[in-house]
Amino acid sequence: MNQNTAPFWDALLAYASREVLPFHTPGHKLKAQAFTNLRSVLGEGLFSLDPSDEIENAELNHDFEQALHLAEQLAAELFGARQSLFLVNGTTGGIHYLLTPTTGTVLIPRFSHQAVYSAMVLAQGQAAYLPCAYDPQWLIPLPPSVTAVQQALEELQPQALVITHPTYYGSVSALDEVGRLTEKHGVLLFVDEAHGGHFHFSKDLPAPALSCGADAVVQSTHKTLGSLTQTSMLHSRNDSWFSKVVQAQRVLQTTSPSLIFYAVLDEVRRELALQGPALVNRALELAATCTSSLAAIKGVEVLPKHLQADPTKIVFSLRQLGLTGIEVERILRVDYNIQVELSDYYNVLALISIGDTASSITSLVQAVQDLAARRGHLGGTPLPRHTMDFPDLPPAALSLREGFFREKEEIPLHCAVGRISGAFLTPYPPGVPVIVPGEEFTADVVEHLLWCAEIGWPIRGLLAGQKVLALKDNGGRCRTVR
Repeated sequence: MNQNTAPFWDALLAYASREVLPFHTPGHKLKAQAFTNLRSVLGEGLFSLDPSDEIENAELNHDFEQALHLAEQLAAELFGARQSLFLVNGTTGGIHYLLTPTTGTVLIPRFSHQAVYSAMVLAQGQAAYLPCAYDPQWLIPLPPSVTAVQQALEELQPQALVITHPTYYGSVSALDEVGRLTEKHGVLLFVDEAHGGHFHFSKDLPAPALSCGADAVVQSTHKTLGSLTQTSMLHSRNDSWFSKVVQAQRVLQTTSPSLIFYAVLDEVRRELALQGPALVNRALELAATCTSSLAAIKGVEVLPKHLQADPTKIVFSLRQLGLTGIEVERILRVDYNIQVELSDYYNVLALISIGDTASSITSLVQAVQDLAARRGHLGGTPLPRHTMDFPDLPPAALSLREGFFREKEEIPLHCAVGRISGAFLTPYPPGVPVIVPGEEFTADVVEHLLWCAEIGWPIRGLLAGQKVLALKDNGGRCRTVR
């Protein structure tokens, strides 16, 4: 196939250029004339590219689905897949399509993205978890070890394993070894590669998941490769499971997808085919400059290389100067007009991508340098070095799906021991659920969540007044809870 073509992009532009008189949806009729503010900011061009399902290509009988299929075939060829899907509901949608057809046990590392959990709410399959380990110095979640995966595969005999590659912080597991294990045990290997789409374009980055034996991967093309927010791709090398994925997509995806999203994915794919390696390697050069410059600043620590498989995710800390990562994020935004990707108690993560320039790197380094000098002058006391005594996985009284849909009530967190959770409680970042729907609050879980709240660590799912959602009937154990 000719990677220098973009069939969907070209067909959508051709329809706009024909200036067809539209008596079809959408209601703006391909013009911004009714919306003064939208027209002044977005222009007429965006509206002209937003028909419901019309394109201009006589060879394809003006069928947008045929044009989309051609574009997806080109993407599959570029990324080394047998089939690909363009996604308009982000990687979340792709993970839902992958996991909804499961009917057996799905092995999930506990630090997996929320999308994996919500997919298991939709699926008939049962979630089983690999406990999360943390690096003791940086308190970031680590990928599961090969030994842990092997043991779980032998004990649980799951239908599928889901691996995040890379983690939010840029760490990776020995995915090639994991791939050999899943193949040996006849287990499907699905990979959340949301932050790893760029791996395909440089040998200086970890190997992409498809080359490590993954049956299917989902990539957030918008995160590292420059497409519009909400656009992703699913790549598969398993024909049988891909047919189930397509069926799930037909049920779960909107019947009115944005043709702009599809077209942008197609055009981004064309540019990546032509200059992807050059763009990604340039980003790697900028990342190396940024990392070395930050590491040279007194009082600034940078994540060591053995934890940073993806150098475009620059994790650094000013904890020696007494600043939490949350405080650093706020100061960078308020005082320097810089917004980072995330912060946690110790760390800040700055994402470097193909959209960065030498100027943007210089601005970040200079801001951190100035902040460190200001803080050093004030003589800040280093932060205490906490240990992450993450509680053991709580016992599951009900399945994730059952716990999610049961009737719930609010109760104080400190009174929750013995109750069944009706929600996720997740210190974020890094986003590792301490408890999920259907699991029982233990004393260790409650103690850990209270500690997180005490030090100001944001907890998703914790309600006002430190209340949590618990099942009203406590999972059927009793009807009245006092």
